[in-house]
Amino acid sequence: MLCKFERSIFQSADGFCIFGYVTKDAGVPDAAKNDKYFHDSKTHITAVGYNLPPTDAVEVDLIGTWKPSKYGLQYSVDRYDQIVPTNADAIEAYLCSGLIKGVGPSTAKAIVARFGSKALDILESNPQQLLTVKGIAQGKLEKIINSYAETKNLRDLMTYLAPFGVTPNKAAKILEAFGNDSVWIVQHDPFQLCRINGFGFLTVDAIARKTKVSLRNPMRYKGAVKYLLEEARTAGHLFLPEKELISRCYELLNPEDEKEVVPEGDITKAISDLNNGDIYIEGERVYLSYDRMCETEVAKRVVSMLMMDDYYPVYNITSEIAKTEQKIGFKLSDSQAKAVEICLSSQISIMTGGPGTGKTSTLRAILDIYHRTFPANEIQLAAPTGRASRRMTEQTGYPSSTLHSALGLITDEESLLNDGEMLSADLVIVDEFSMVDMHLAYALFKRLKPGAQLIIVGDADQLPSVGAGNVLHELIRCDRIPVAFLDTVFRQASNSRIAMNAHAVNHNDTHLLYGDDFCLYEVADAEEAAALVTKCYLEEAGKVGTENVQILAPFRKRGLVSVNAINEAIQKLVNPHSARVAEVKYGQRIYRVGDRIMQTKNRTDVSNGDVGRIDRISVDEDDECRINVTLLDGREIQYSKDQLEDVDLAYAMSIHKSQGGEYPTVIIPILKEHYIMLRRNLLYTAITRAKGKVILIGHRQAIYTAIHHCDVDQRNTVLADRIDAYYKRFYTQQAV
Repeated sequence: MLCKFERSIFQSADGFCIFGYVTKDAGVPDAAKNDKYFHDSKTHITAVGYNLPPTDAVEVDLIGTWKPSKYGLQYSVDRYDQIVPTNADAIEAYLCSGLIKGVGPSTAKAIVARFGSKALDILESNPQQLLTVKGIAQGKLEKIINSYAETKNLRDLMTYLAPFGVTPNKAAKILEAFGNDSVWIVQHDPFQLCRINGFGFLTVDAIARKTKVSLRNPMRYKGAVKYLLEEARTAGHLFLPEKELISRCYELLNPEDEKEVVPEGDITKAISDLNNGDIYIEGERVYLSYDRMCETEVAKRVVSMLMMDDYYPVYNITSEIAKTEQKIGFKLSDSQAKAVEICLSSQISIMTGGPGTGKTSTLRAILDIYHRTFPANEIQLAAPTGRASRRMTEQTGYPSSTLHSALGLITDEESLLNDGEMLSADLVIVDEFSMVDMHLAYALFKRLKPGAQLIIVGDADQLPSVGAGNVLHELIRCDRIPVAFLDTVFRQASNSRIAMNAHAVNHNDTHLLYGDDFCLYEVADAEEAAALVTKCYLEEAGKVGTENVQILAPFRKRGLVSVNAINEAIQKLVNPHSARVAEVKYGQRIYRVGDRIMQTKNRTDVSNGDVGRIDRISVDEDDECRINVTLLDGREIQYSKDQLEDVDLAYAMSIHKSQGGEYPTVIIPILKEHYIMLRRNLLYTAITRAKGKVILIGHRQAIYTAIHHCDVDQRNTVLADRIDAYYKRFYTQQAV
């Protein structure tokens, strides 16, 4: 059916589209015609599909079937072909439609002026001639050629794979791996895709079912095993018990409607075949090999550091503390003084405590004494996020960096690949350690130079890391590492209801104190909560500025008070669409000049969790969209449109994402519908992000549920047991 694009109704980040089209096709059913919305003689229809071209610069031949939906009869597109334009005006519109990177309005106009109606033939068969067009140099030509080739080569592959949620980036990986055989392999031997990083079992299995290939394929079994272990990793587990893994595999490989049954024996063999390769079997535990290596190596390095404690005495500690107290102008408590002694006299130590318990002043004392005692030694301060590292610098006066940056890990995934150089520091202090997962812990311990001291600082009552493992909890649980517990709320903090209520939450006390700095607004339902969140945000932002107010929500996507829903609502109020304000669309999201945004992944010049404001959106000389952002610390960075994949609006963020940050005012919606997420450490983490004011909005009973629900995050990790076992083994060997 020949159609022309008319409007975008919906477009998701994974490529799913709902578009409006105009067609002259006489076979359109009456039920599919959108007559009530349009009052003209044209036939308007709605089509759904993946990665349809959002431009009216070309006609498209849509191939698919009519399917009913709650919005009426829609055309479900299986594949499409672009009808190449033939006249100069249409070709110019096609070239600058955005489908070909590097070609904007001015470049398209110049190409058509030079080649007329033959422009596309030149691009197809003799693109070097484009160098004769003013403004096209060799670098830009290569970009145009590559983009045009990708557009053409990916089309057939994407047409087949898009219904399975395969993104253009993943399709490009297939082309890179299999070249011209890509479509054949996808249609006849799809389990080959399991070899490509990023292709989950569920996607490949769905493709295989469509192609009707045999499901009794050993590669399918192995893909299922790795998928389940990777899925467990995303839930925080480093391993699965073998019986549980076999049981899950059996259910995954044998759906109820499946006639071709995979026996348990085949699954057991697949697990055995993968052993000492992709996976590692240790007793009843089955690991992904890299995960087990991280756990064992961290345990070994911890024990080796514990053996060195006798070589780290600090003499005259009482005298040194007295000198520091005189310098900083206040006296340390007994628990703080003990913490200073523990941390300075151990090669590895942990300092933990909640808000207002004096972690910062204790850390300042440690740094002052260490620097005075060892003036030539190098000190390295680090934290998992940019926000936390900058706060560390502000509080101690010593330079700090993100842990990724300190370890030379540019991206979140690089720890898997990059050996990196040893840290040169003699003393390494890592704050917000509850956020450190096993992979990052391995990278840290691996890069500590022999003899370096490590001080771990963190609040053990906060949420555990997003990644696998519960490292801080396990390091404390092993009961071998010297731990300084700071649990006294000081007088200056005791005047803050935030600190007092955080302490109450941790001790299962629902009698929270309310006042100017800690408020509770009860609501009837989510709709009222969403309205009140918005109202409170506008009121507080009007008093202290938008940069000083942060909304923290339990869910990112689910419900009216999810991060995504709140961000959209706030954006419409504080930064609405305007002809005078530049904006750019990426997937379903719109970003405008003035928007508050957050980076969600580490990259070279910006860290996961960094927050900033969009200053400018422009098109550069290569017709590429550029987004200029100023971060809260004053740094200026630039994004291309594609890099917006790793950016979110940041008027609201998830409680998990807020870790490592502090905000003058925090607004927290807590509803009964959040039940699955309501845990004491979630509420505690959210409350302790606030420096000056907390506004709780929701159901009092939901807050009580969170306070009473104190299940320790039961993650499959035996780090503490490994440390204890290695420690005992060392002393046994020493005795022998």
